[in-house]
Amino acid sequence: MAQMTGYAASAYVAQHTQGMSQQQMLLQLYDFAVAGCVARDARKATAAIVELIAALNFDYEEIATGLYRLYDYTLREVRAQRFEEARKILGGLRDAWQQAFARTTEPAGVGG
Repeated sequence: MAQMTGYAASAYVAQHTQGMSQQQMLLQLYDFAVAGCVARDARKATAAIVELIAALNFDYEEIATGLYRLYDYTLREVRAQRFEEARKILGGLRDAWQQAFARTTEPAGVGG
């Protein structure tokens, strides 16, 4: 499959993410970051981590600061070509968010 660049890639991403919820987009960013780590692709992983940092809402200072520190650490690990630790952290965060989103969409009384 040919690699998309420039306008074609931007158009694809815009079309693919159109209609996605914020939760789905966040999970997609984590998927990109993890995939970049697995592929040992520092450019892809870095781009996704930078987007995760940009998405932080510091109105919720305590959680945003903690996530920022984790993202900053994973960014440093990726830039140093140490992908496995970054992959573990990002994968764990993705799983935690997915579980949290699932709990907020469960009907009342389900899932204890």
